[in-house]
Amino acid sequence: MSYQAIARKWRPVTFEDIAGQTHVTQTLRNALRLKRIHHAFLFTGARGVGKTTAARTFARCLNCVNGPTPEPCGVCPSCLEVPQGLSPDVTEIDGASNNSVDDVRELRDAVRYLPSRDRYRIYIIDEVHMLSIGAFNALLKTLEEPPAHVVFIFATTESQKIPDTILSRVQRFDFKRIPEGVVVTRLSTICAAEGVVIPEQGLRLIARAGEGSMRDAQSLLDQVIAFGGDDITLESVARTLGLVDRELLYGFLEGLLRGEPEGCLDVIAQVYDYGYELSQFTAEILELLRNAALVVLSPSSRRHLDVAEEEQTRLGKICAGVDVETFSRYFQAMLSLHDEVSRASRPRLVLEMGVARLAIVRPLQPVDHLVSRLEELERRLRATGGGTSARGGPPRPFRPEEGDASRPPTSPPPLASAPTRPVEPERAPSRPQRPPPPPPPSPAAAVEAAPPPPPPPLPEAASDDERFRALIKHVKSFGRAWDTFAENIVLLGREGVALVIGVGTAFRERVATKLEASELKAAVAVLFPGLARVELRDRGESEGRSLKEHRDERRRTHLEDLRAQVDKDPMIQRVRDLLGAEIVQVHSLSTLEDE
Repeated sequence: MSYQAIARKWRPVTFEDIAGQTHVTQTLRNALRLKRIHHAFLFTGARGVGKTTAARTFARCLNCVNGPTPEPCGVCPSCLEVPQGLSPDVTEIDGASNNSVDDVRELRDAVRYLPSRDRYRIYIIDEVHMLSIGAFNALLKTLEEPPAHVVFIFATTESQKIPDTILSRVQRFDFKRIPEGVVVTRLSTICAAEGVVIPEQGLRLIARAGEGSMRDAQSLLDQVIAFGGDDITLESVARTLGLVDRELLYGFLEGLLRGEPEGCLDVIAQVYDYGYELSQFTAEILELLRNAALVVLSPSSRRHLDVAEEEQTRLGKICAGVDVETFSRYFQAMLSLHDEVSRASRPRLVLEMGVARLAIVRPLQPVDHLVSRLEELERRLRATGGGTSARGGPPRPFRPEEGDASRPPTSPPPLASAPTRPVEPERAPSRPQRPPPPPPPSPAAAVEAAPPPPPPPLPEAASDDERFRALIKHVKSFGRAWDTFAENIVLLGREGVALVIGVGTAFRERVATKLEASELKAAVAVLFPGLARVELRDRGESEGRSLKEHRDERRRTHLEDLRAQVDKDPMIQRVRDLLGAEIVQVHSLSTLEDE
């Protein structure tokens, strides 16, 4: 008998054998047990995760002599013929090569006939997304109201390409990528049955290369067995899969973390000499950095790692004392370097120079460490009386009588001026001196603390809008604490003795705190004779514009005018034509004053 590939030989024939898809197999088993069988199913997911296998197994359960049953007998003609594709009532169609309207019309004519032997006529259409729009439309009516003896099972890797009219008429099952641990367990079972010995770490490499696909992993296992023969080692597995030796990866990581570029460059030279793809090497370094970061992050984060316990322990030893921020920085740099290497015509040069830059970068100091150092320096300066003077001696205390009354106390005297009287050398005080009493407040400070004067009254003929603008202008003179109030209110009108203003909900709280201020009430009483208080209400979108909105509109119009002028400028047009450039943004150097 001719040799049969592992992926075909070990293809599951029961729901129990389908690995990693419990959410699908459990639902189908319950549907069979309860006899609640839909007429159309859609199996979608990545390649090699069991979609077609599940479709055949489901067809086997439907047409078993004891069925429909979740436990087919395995000995009746239907159970024996369906896995081999020989059943007369189970038709498998390749959607990629039978995607025309005529093909679907033939299918539509065939579904009218009863099964020749079994209970159902079952149509399994693989890669159904390859059907044309016309073919989908031709199938729509049959799919909506099929004969009672027909069951459709669609399989696809790209469900987003299937029309919504089809999706709404089928039961959809999403197949997940199979976890690495589940794939390793299945590969180990196969190796034991085949009499092949492969290290567990080698099986993990095969499972990782399969990227969640059981079929791909089994095909790679076939290739590894053919390459290694009777002596299959971890190195032979890596060479077969085109993966970089793990020792080289760890050597590169150690050189990177220690800041030793020569070690990293030695690893790159070995990888290049072995004939590995440098883009594959950088991709594996990225994965190693991610694993190292999860090891360092917290013990609970290690559950997301699909690596052996020994590798986790080794990563923990290599990365001792390195924080997650460092790994994040290295990961971002290596990610950019990976993209450059993948596009470069001479990837080795790009990789070597990038790694040389990365390996000699000093680690960043934590912010809290820098803050603590600054605080310590500040404490030392205070303990020494504020530091030392430029000549090395202690700072001389300031004497008001030595400075000019019109000059600020902190300004040093001009170098060219001579002292009006000899300065006697100071003697060290025998006891601590009391600091001089604080100077009396200056007249300017007293003026700032006084309440602002009321605004000048307006003529009786002034409109409410003019009075409101005068009120805003006067309120802005109160200080920056009133900016939010002045820039976001609008005039809504008068009600009795109250001036009604509106404000958006975002600023309502901050504006409401100013309503009882005496200076505001005084200004309202002068500018709006007869009104004694201010009421606040939520404003609508159409109820006027605030000062800020008016200013933003003027700025936007100003920039649009500038953009139009720039577009028409002949010099700029010439530069754009010569360089193939475009105008990205226009800035105004002038400021628009509030009206």
